[in-house]
Amino acid sequence: MSNGSEFTALGSGTPSGDSHTTNTSPASGNIPKGWHKPLPEQLPKAGYWPAIMALGITFMLWGLAVGFNEVVSTIIILFFIGLILFILALIGWIGDLRDERKDQNE
Repeated sequence: MSNGSEFTALGSGTPSGDSHTTNTSPASGNIPKGWHKPLPEQLPKAGYWPAIMALGITFMLWGLAVGFNEVVSTIIILFFIGLILFILALIGWIGDLRDERKDQNE
């Protein structure tokens, strides 16, 4: 059972009651013993590929939904616009991930 002693204020010591005088506040840059910096240290850049992929999926499903009205040309146009957007977004997103990995491995 916990008695709440692990919830101590910053700089007031460690949960075990040690009274060492090192400053463990995150702003000081010191990392307390047993802790580590969270990974990734650098966040990935924002991208538009997920939104473009969602738009492509929406167009494909819209083309299938319109297909129940038996308008063949509309089905083909909407579905293939969606398929093209989906494929372009997939290629672009994978390319961004590969570039990000390349930067991490250097």
